[in-house]
Amino acid sequence: MTDRDVPSSDSLVLLEARGISKRFGITQALDSVSVSFFAGEVHALMGENGAGKSTLGKVISGLHKQDTGTVAIRTDGGNLHELSPGDIEDSFAHGIRIVHQELAQCPNLSVAENLGLHDLPTTRLGLLDRRELERRAATLVHRLDPSIDVAAPLGSLAPGRRQICQIAAALDDRSATGGSKPRVIVFDEPTSSLSMTETDRLLEITRGLAKQGITIIYVSHRMGEIFAVCDRVSVLRDGKYVATTRIKDLDEPTLVEQMIGRRLSTPSGKLPSLAAEGGAHHAHAGGVALEVKNLSSPGKLEDISLSLREGEILGIGGLVGSGRSELLNAIFGLDPNVQGTVIIKGKDVSGKGARAAIDAGLGYVPEDRRLQGLFFLLGVGENTVVPFMPRLAKLFGLRTVGAERDLISTKFREFQVKAASRASLPGELSGGNQQKLLIARWMGGTTRVLLLDEPTRGIDVGTKAEIYKLVRAAADSGTAVLLVSSEMPELLALSDRLLVMADGRLSGELNGDQMTQTNILRLATAESGKPQPSVSR
Repeated sequence: MTDRDVPSSDSLVLLEARGISKRFGITQALDSVSVSFFAGEVHALMGENGAGKSTLGKVISGLHKQDTGTVAIRTDGGNLHELSPGDIEDSFAHGIRIVHQELAQCPNLSVAENLGLHDLPTTRLGLLDRRELERRAATLVHRLDPSIDVAAPLGSLAPGRRQICQIAAALDDRSATGGSKPRVIVFDEPTSSLSMTETDRLLEITRGLAKQGITIIYVSHRMGEIFAVCDRVSVLRDGKYVATTRIKDLDEPTLVEQMIGRRLSTPSGKLPSLAAEGGAHHAHAGGVALEVKNLSSPGKLEDISLSLREGEILGIGGLVGSGRSELLNAIFGLDPNVQGTVIIKGKDVSGKGARAAIDAGLGYVPEDRRLQGLFFLLGVGENTVVPFMPRLAKLFGLRTVGAERDLISTKFREFQVKAASRASLPGELSGGNQQKLLIARWMGGTTRVLLLDEPTRGIDVGTKAEIYKLVRAAADSGTAVLLVSSEMPELLALSDRLLVMADGRLSGELNGDQMTQTNILRLATAESGKPQPSVSR
């Protein structure tokens, strides 16, 4: 990391949050939190899931109305102006933007239409100027990913690319009607769906924005990003302010200790026994648990074949858009156009849908928990057991409330899901607790083959270490795990072997000493059309 000029303590404060408190029901999300943000700095907000980071960002941006306290921003005249609590229009008018962790878009509209909804260009006749709309969108989006077609429906893009479009919208430096150019941008886990290449590009743009005088409030669980791009970091714990420190005066173990109140022996979140070169920690893999033969889907997958053994963790590497998530969707039975064979524990479930896959022992934690994973109108308890209600039911399909309650209590205790009650809705939980809820649903029990797509997305460093232990324990118990992750250290640490995808094909297999970040990137950027290597065992 190169040295950066960090504003001194007497520098001009651009934004202040003073004595902010916010309660949701019985949960005290923020308790008298005060933080100051300098002009032109990248300021990290860190803490465990439920610490209040995202809530503070939403209060600053006017999405949440605080119970007590004020948010003030310095005007052109040099005075601090108090923003109206919970007034997003006031915050927007004073140049405050937010990039959400979860996608907040209109999937049926084009990329350009999504980015231009706040200020649609018109012709002299008052009609929509689509050419200008798409030109503006391309100017924004292509700074992050030149390959995105701004005329395409947003819903046709992979989650990673949809996140890029959401980030691009916040970078719009044109004055919107009744508003002003961006002065403060809150990034809430902006890279959670991005590949390494896309993340590096975003971090570079973030520094460029800061040099232009824009204040970036950066919420992320990825330690590498914090130390690479941020100037200062403020830590919250259990809704309370802990400390603000310059990055150059801080090391990772100290930052983790501030976040969780204790010192981890492995502050990066990796387990020493999982970080061994080659990652082969399951020497006694059992019989074949999952077989995939010649799996293809028009425009998504081409002739994929693989096998996965009991007790093995098989990693899938590749860039966003390479087909990793599409492969897991096809195996789980969610792609109606897929052709090929899927065999789970000797049972052919090809073309029979997700219910047949679940009955055969397949579990799936998808990448997008909001659109694919959780039922937001059901309580968190029902979310945990909903796939298995038929197995828990009595005669004539009557629900067994006692059995469901016992299973929910066990899952919540084992996975440390924090919720006010079993009836709480998933939307009342933090992003990390939503992810833990989804993992708790599928891990253990009758699941013999577990598909994990970005399982630690939005999870803090302490919980991430626990998830790693749970994944390894599942494999040690004989569960076969197919793991997709954009975090290279995570992929290398957990996997026994690796397959790499590019353009919907398998571009190679890595074992032992071959399992390096360099080799993953080499295969991930391989040209399409090359012969597919044999990956069966």
